[in-house]
Parts: sequence; C-alpha cells; structure tokens
Amino acid sequence: MAQFDIESSLSNGKRLDWLALPDVGENPMDVEAEVRKAARKKFGDNVYFNWWDHVVASNGYVTVRMHV
Repeated sequence: MAQFDIESSLSNGKRLDWLALPDVGENPMDVEAEVRKAARKKFGDNVYFNWWDHVVASNGYVTVRMHV
C-alpha cells in the first residue's frame, strides 16, 4: 500500500495533486487507484467521474492528479 496523505494536496485551482510513495513492486496504476479511493471517501462519490492521471518521477514517487 502506497504512502500518501489525502489531507495534504497541492492545488492550482484546476486540479488537486497528491504525492505518493509506492511500495516495492507496486505499479503506478495501483497507487492511483488507492488515492482515488481515499478521495472518494473524503470528497464523495462524484469525484470518480473527474479526469485522473498520474506522473512517475525518476526517484520513484508518483504524483496523482485529479482535474476539476
């Protein structure tokens, strides 16, 4: 299970970004799914229909983005 804090996100007014550290062997799609699940608990089920993507950094961290 990836390590991230759903309460601490970065925002530019058009999207929310979360920085996550995946466990060994965990792929970025799994990390995105975990963050999406936590965001649904925090913001409600409607965030499921937002546009989501992720970016993998060279150091292994995954940035998960929810576009609003």
